[in-house]
Amino acid sequence: MRVLRGSATPLVERYRTALLDLDGVVYRGSVAVEHAAGALTEARRHALRTLFVTNNASRTPAEVATLISGFGLPVEPDEVVTSAQAAATLAAGQVPPGSPVLIVGGPSLEIAVTEVGLHPVRSATDNPAAVVQGFAPDVDWRQLAEASYAVATGIPWIVSNMDLAVPREGGIAPGNGALATAVRLATGKDPLVAGKPQQAIFAESIRRSEGPHLVVGDGLITDIEGANASGLDSLLVLTGVTTVRALATAPPQHRPTYLAADLRGLLHPHAELITTDTTVHCGTWTARVDHGELHLTTTDPANLVDGARALCATAWLTTDSEVDCAIEPALTHWTKLGENPKAA
Repeated sequence: MRVLRGSATPLVERYRTALLDLDGVVYRGSVAVEHAAGALTEARRHALRTLFVTNNASRTPAEVATLISGFGLPVEPDEVVTSAQAAATLAAGQVPPGSPVLIVGGPSLEIAVTEVGLHPVRSATDNPAAVVQGFAPDVDWRQLAEASYAVATGIPWIVSNMDLAVPREGGIAPGNGALATAVRLATGKDPLVAGKPQQAIFAESIRRSEGPHLVVGDGLITDIEGANASGLDSLLVLTGVTTVRALATAPPQHRPTYLAADLRGLLHPHAELITTDTTVHCGTWTARVDHGELHLTTTDPANLVDGARALCATAWLTTDSEVDCAIEPALTHWTKLGENPKAA
């Protein structure tokens, strides 16, 4: 059973490279996540290298670097690894060089496919040797239909990632996984997946950097599962798609090494969790299971994340059938203390 870990020293002093997710961690759409740029600037002063690893295939590495740099955090294109690049590389291993490949996505996917020596096309009538699909805001029914026509013939179908949701300026929107599911339902075919949680994108990131590595993300089934499968430590931040409720009910493969409210969690120690059979202490917080309910108390509610860590660690001590009912009183209490919408 995976458990949250404490750290007597700041994480910037334990790791050489942070493999950072983008959507929901550094930005949402084109808007910076609060504290992200400042925290990463400070982390770099401690010699932590930052490599940005994203499942979003809608931007080129150069575009991603320009966007992040606009937040006051200078980034070069070679510091960015995208799922479009991973998908293009995977496609190049499936078909002969120069083959036509049907693109479902934006210009960034076309560029990535071209860079690996394949020829992007946009219609199933162009007799593509494979289909490569990645997220772009302008993907519409016609693109999904062309993909379905081609995939139904049995050619390789590679998707950049299967994220069902993506954080945007207005909230949580359908991600590439939701769009790919439409093609899967129409054709009965399953795709090859290039991005997180698959190990290919992590292997590429590790190849470009020095360890030890820390995966930093907001998604349990992408960032955290991928880190666990690749044998890497991880930090989950609560600025994106994952809520405390979702984390408290997460299976072992979706549990992170560390938990923080945002990227400032890289800069500070993490309180140790002291665990008994039914009780967890974390900082000023205590969580315990009593008569089938999880109770959360504190002598100082200032550090809400320690409360969330104690709550989740205690929830993981219960059986699956008990968790949903057991955590509700504690979640309600925690939410009232912090008025934190991430508990919902």
